[in-house]
Amino acid sequence: MTNGFIYDFGISNEELLSRCKENDESALRELLRRHEKPVYGLLYRMLGNHEDAEEALADVFVKVWRAAGSFRGTAKFTTWLYRIAGNTARDVLRSRKARPEIAIEDDILTETDLVGTAAVDPETTVINADEVARIELAMQKLTPEDRLLVHLYHIQELDLEEINRITGINRSNLKVKLFRARQKLRTHLESLDQEKNNELQPDTTESIGLQPGSAESA
Repeated sequence: MTNGFIYDFGISNEELLSRCKENDESALRELLRRHEKPVYGLLYRMLGNHEDAEEALADVFVKVWRAAGSFRGTAKFTTWLYRIAGNTARDVLRSRKARPEIAIEDDILTETDLVGTAAVDPETTVINADEVARIELAMQKLTPEDRLLVHLYHIQELDLEEINRITGINRSNLKVKLFRARQKLRTHLESLDQEKNNELQPDTTESIGLQPGSAESA
Protein backbone atom coordinates (compact mmCIF):
# COMPACT_ATOMS: atom_id res chain seq x y z
CA MET A 1 0.00 0.00 0.00
CA THR A 2 1.34 3.44 -0.93
CA ASN A 3 1.21 6.20 1.67
CA GLY A 4 1.65 9.93 1.23
CA PHE A 5 1.96 9.83 -2.59
CA ILE A 6 1.28 13.25 -4.10
CA TYR A 7 -0.87 13.06 -7.22
CA ASP A 8 -1.05 15.66 -9.95
CA PHE A 9 -3.61 16.47 -12.62
CA GLY A 10 -1.55 14.58 -15.18
CA ILE A 11 -2.74 11.32 -13.66
CA SER A 12 -6.12 10.27 -15.02
CA ASN A 13 -9.09 9.12 -12.99
CA GLU A 14 -8.73 5.72 -14.58
CA GLU A 15 -5.11 5.42 -13.46
CA LEU A 16 -6.07 6.40 -9.94
CA LEU A 17 -8.81 3.79 -9.97
CA SER A 18 -6.30 1.23 -11.16
CA ARG A 19 -4.11 2.11 -8.19
CA CYS A 20 -7.12 1.56 -5.93
CA LYS A 21 -7.12 -2.06 -7.11
CA GLU A 22 -3.62 -2.26 -5.63
CA ASN A 23 -4.93 -0.99 -2.26
CA ASP A 24 -3.47 2.49 -2.74
CA GLU A 25 -5.57 4.52 -0.30
CA SER A 26 -4.03 7.83 -1.35
CA ALA A 27 -5.37 7.20 -4.87
CA LEU A 28 -8.87 6.93 -3.41
CA ARG A 29 -8.33 10.14 -1.45
CA GLU A 30 -7.37 11.90 -4.67
CA LEU A 31 -10.50 10.63 -6.43
CA LEU A 32 -12.55 11.86 -3.49
CA ARG A 33 -10.85 15.26 -3.62
CA ARG A 34 -11.57 15.59 -7.34
CA HIS A 35 -15.17 14.41 -7.34
CA GLU A 36 -16.56 15.03 -3.85
CA LYS A 37 -18.44 18.24 -4.68
CA PRO A 38 -20.30 17.12 -7.84
CA VAL A 39 -21.17 13.73 -6.34
CA TYR A 40 -22.37 15.38 -3.14
CA GLY A 41 -24.46 17.81 -5.19
CA LEU A 42 -26.15 14.93 -7.00
CA LEU A 43 -26.85 13.08 -3.75
CA TYR A 44 -28.14 16.19 -2.00
CA ARG A 45 -30.60 16.97 -4.77
CA MET A 46 -31.89 13.41 -4.79
CA LEU A 47 -32.08 12.95 -1.01
CA GLY A 48 -33.02 16.45 0.10
CA ASN A 49 -30.90 16.82 3.24
CA HIS A 50 -27.26 17.07 4.23
CA GLU A 51 -27.16 14.18 6.68
CA ASP A 52 -28.32 11.57 4.17
CA ALA A 53 -26.16 13.08 1.42
CA GLU A 54 -23.02 12.96 3.58
CA GLU A 55 -23.64 9.35 4.59
CA ALA A 56 -24.35 8.37 1.00
CA LEU A 57 -21.20 10.17 -0.19
CA ALA A 58 -19.07 8.01 2.08
CA ASP A 59 -20.93 4.93 0.88
CA VAL A 60 -20.34 5.85 -2.78
CA PHE A 61 -16.57 6.01 -2.37
CA VAL A 62 -16.50 2.81 -0.33
CA LYS A 63 -18.23 1.20 -3.31
CA VAL A 64 -15.71 2.79 -5.67
CA TRP A 65 -12.89 1.27 -3.60
CA ARG A 66 -14.48 -2.17 -3.51
CA ALA A 67 -15.58 -2.18 -7.15
CA ALA A 68 -12.37 -0.76 -8.63
CA GLY A 69 -11.48 -4.16 -10.05
CA SER A 70 -14.79 -4.39 -11.94
CA PHE A 71 -14.23 -1.18 -13.94
CA ARG A 72 -13.70 -2.19 -17.57
CA GLY A 73 -13.20 1.21 -19.15
CA THR A 74 -16.10 0.86 -21.60
CA ALA A 75 -17.50 4.14 -20.22
CA LYS A 76 -15.84 7.21 -18.74
CA PHE A 77 -14.90 7.06 -15.08
CA THR A 78 -17.36 9.85 -14.24
CA THR A 79 -20.19 7.97 -15.96
CA TRP A 80 -19.39 4.91 -13.86
CA LEU A 81 -19.10 7.05 -10.72
CA TYR A 82 -22.43 8.84 -11.24
CA ARG A 83 -24.14 5.51 -11.88
CA ILE A 84 -22.89 4.31 -8.49
CA ALA A 85 -24.04 7.57 -6.89
CA GLY A 86 -27.49 7.41 -8.47
CA ASN A 87 -28.00 3.80 -7.41
CA THR A 88 -26.80 4.60 -3.89
CA ALA A 89 -29.30 7.46 -3.60
CA ARG A 90 -32.11 5.19 -4.79
CA ASP A 91 -31.14 2.62 -2.16
CA VAL A 92 -31.31 5.29 0.55
CA LEU A 93 -34.74 6.44 -0.65
CA ARG A 94 -36.04 2.87 -0.62
CA SER A 95 -34.78 2.19 2.89
CA ARG A 96 -35.55 5.57 4.41
CA LYS A 97 -37.69 5.34 7.53
CA ALA A 98 -40.46 7.80 8.28
CA ARG A 99 -38.92 10.78 9.98
CA PRO A 100 -39.34 14.57 10.04
CA GLU A 101 -38.11 16.15 6.84
CA ILE A 102 -35.32 18.73 7.12
CA ALA A 103 -36.54 21.92 5.48
CA ILE A 104 -34.06 22.90 2.81
CA GLU A 105 -34.71 26.59 3.29
CA ASP A 106 -33.46 26.31 6.87
CA ASP A 107 -29.93 25.38 5.89
CA ILE A 108 -29.50 26.50 2.30
CA LEU A 109 -27.94 29.82 3.31
CA THR A 110 -24.91 27.98 4.69
CA GLU A 111 -24.38 26.02 1.48
CA THR A 112 -21.63 28.28 0.10
CA ASP A 113 -20.78 25.95 -2.74
CA LEU A 114 -24.33 26.31 -4.09
CA VAL A 115 -24.66 30.05 -3.51
CA GLY A 116 -21.10 30.95 -4.47
CA THR A 117 -18.43 32.80 -2.52
CA ALA A 118 -17.42 35.37 -5.12
CA ALA A 119 -20.21 37.88 -4.45
CA VAL A 120 -19.19 40.72 -2.16
CA ASP A 121 -22.56 42.47 -2.13
CA PRO A 122 -24.59 41.05 0.81
CA GLU A 123 -27.86 41.87 -0.94
CA THR A 124 -26.77 39.95 -4.05
CA THR A 125 -25.74 37.00 -1.90
CA VAL A 126 -29.17 36.90 -0.24
CA ILE A 127 -30.91 37.06 -3.63
CA ASN A 128 -28.76 34.21 -4.92
CA ALA A 129 -29.46 32.16 -1.80
CA ASP A 130 -33.21 32.72 -2.14
CA GLU A 131 -33.11 31.61 -5.77
CA VAL A 132 -31.13 28.47 -4.90
CA ALA A 133 -33.59 27.66 -2.10
CA ARG A 134 -36.51 28.17 -4.49
CA ILE A 135 -35.05 25.77 -7.05
CA GLU A 136 -34.11 23.20 -4.41
CA LEU A 137 -37.62 23.22 -2.96
CA ALA A 138 -39.10 22.71 -6.41
CA MET A 139 -36.61 19.91 -7.14
CA GLN A 140 -37.72 18.04 -4.02
CA LYS A 141 -41.25 17.88 -5.41
CA LEU A 142 -39.97 15.81 -8.35
CA THR A 143 -39.59 12.03 -8.31
CA PRO A 144 -36.06 10.72 -7.62
CA GLU A 145 -35.64 9.79 -11.29
CA ASP A 146 -36.73 13.24 -12.46
CA ARG A 147 -34.37 14.90 -9.96
CA LEU A 148 -31.50 12.75 -11.23
CA LEU A 149 -32.20 13.61 -14.88
CA VAL A 150 -32.50 17.35 -14.24
CA HIS A 151 -29.33 17.32 -12.14
CA LEU A 152 -27.25 15.40 -14.68
CA TYR A 153 -28.44 17.49 -17.63
CA HIS A 154 -28.61 20.99 -16.15
CA ILE A 155 -26.18 20.91 -13.22
CA GLN A 156 -23.55 18.44 -14.41
CA GLU A 157 -24.20 19.50 -18.04
CA LEU A 158 -23.85 15.95 -19.35
CA ASP A 159 -25.04 15.07 -22.83
CA LEU A 160 -27.86 12.61 -23.51
CA GLU A 161 -25.49 9.82 -24.48
CA GLU A 162 -23.67 9.96 -21.16
CA ILE A 163 -26.93 10.23 -19.19
CA ASN A 164 -28.11 7.15 -21.06
CA ARG A 165 -25.03 5.27 -19.89
CA ILE A 166 -25.56 6.39 -16.30
CA THR A 167 -29.29 5.71 -16.06
CA GLY A 168 -29.82 2.96 -18.64
CA ILE A 169 -32.77 4.89 -20.13
CA ASN A 170 -32.71 4.63 -23.93
CA ARG A 171 -32.19 7.86 -25.86
CA SER A 172 -35.73 8.33 -27.19
CA ASN A 173 -37.33 7.73 -23.79
CA LEU A 174 -34.67 9.88 -22.17
CA LYS A 175 -35.63 12.91 -24.25
CA VAL A 176 -39.29 12.47 -23.32
CA LYS A 177 -38.55 11.90 -19.62
CA LEU A 178 -36.20 14.89 -19.47
CA PHE A 179 -38.74 17.13 -21.21
CA ARG A 180 -41.47 16.06 -18.78
CA ALA A 181 -39.18 16.48 -15.78
CA ARG A 182 -38.36 20.04 -16.85
CA GLN A 183 -42.04 20.79 -17.37
CA LYS A 184 -42.85 19.47 -13.88
CA LEU A 185 -40.03 21.54 -12.39
CA ARG A 186 -41.33 24.66 -14.12
CA THR A 187 -44.84 23.96 -12.80
CA HIS A 188 -43.54 23.53 -9.25
CA LEU A 189 -41.53 26.76 -9.52
CA GLU A 190 -44.62 28.63 -10.71
CA SER A 191 -46.61 27.14 -7.83
CA LEU A 192 -44.00 28.28 -5.31
CA ASP A 193 -44.00 31.77 -6.82
CA GLN A 194 -47.80 31.90 -6.58
CA GLU A 195 -47.71 30.80 -2.95
CA LYS A 196 -45.15 33.50 -2.19
CA ASN A 197 -47.24 36.14 -3.96
CA ASN A 198 -50.31 35.09 -1.98
CA GLU A 199 -48.39 35.44 1.27
CA LEU A 200 -47.30 38.94 0.28
CA GLN A 201 -50.83 40.10 -0.55
CA PRO A 202 -52.11 42.42 2.22
CA ASP A 203 -55.31 41.53 4.01
CA THR A 204 -57.90 43.88 2.47
CA THR A 205 -59.86 44.25 5.70
CA GLU A 206 -56.79 45.17 7.73
CA SER A 207 -55.41 47.45 5.03
CA ILE A 208 -58.44 49.79 5.23
CA GLY A 209 -58.49 49.81 9.00
CA LEU A 210 -61.53 47.60 9.58
CA GLN A 211 -61.62 44.98 12.29
CA PRO A 212 -63.88 41.93 12.41
CA GLY A 213 -67.28 42.94 13.73
CA SER A 214 -66.77 46.65 13.07
CA ALA A 215 -69.85 46.77 10.81
CA GLU A 216 -72.08 45.52 13.60
CA SER A 217 -70.66 47.95 16.14
CA ALA A 218 -71.00 50.98 13.91
